[in-house]
Amino acid sequence: VFRTSIWDETLYKAWSSIVYQLVPNVNLLQDKLQKVCKVCGADEIVLFEKATFLVISNATSPDVESKKQDVHRFEKISNIIKHYKLTCGKTQARFKSMQVSNTSFTAFIDVFTTTTYIMVVMTNPRIKCGAVKQNIRFARRFFEDIIKSKRR
Repeated sequence: VFRTSIWDETLYKAWSSIVYQLVPNVNLLQDKLQKVCKVCGADEIVLFEKATFLVISNATSPDVESKKQDVHRFEKISNIIKHYKLTCGKTQARFKSMQVSNTSFTAFIDVFTTTTYIMVVMTNPRIKCGAVKQNIRFARRFFEDIIKSKRR
């Protein structure tokens, strides 16, 4: 018996690709996520599966795509959030959302659909986080319909 876990960063990419293959309408999901990224003026948007925090899909602005990025950033973020969720559980608190801001960027993670979390990263200080969150709320039902449409 071989031990495998989504907690092992070396297996993260393999598990994410399996989840990606199981997601219905993944091309439509990717296309619409890219449009939301553009409308919001975000640098990057990532959809995570709710229970495992594996990446389902992501969208990146053209400006960010041209820059060299950490290829392991999703694994790192996922592990940080999973550990944070465990810590919340120990105090009988439930993880719902998180926002981190500094002089370089603002990022938030929030519940998106019944089966996903969304992470939005922005570096433009003129973009208001509240406006982006409102756009995400407006998009939520549409994405829920995309995800549900193939399950039937």
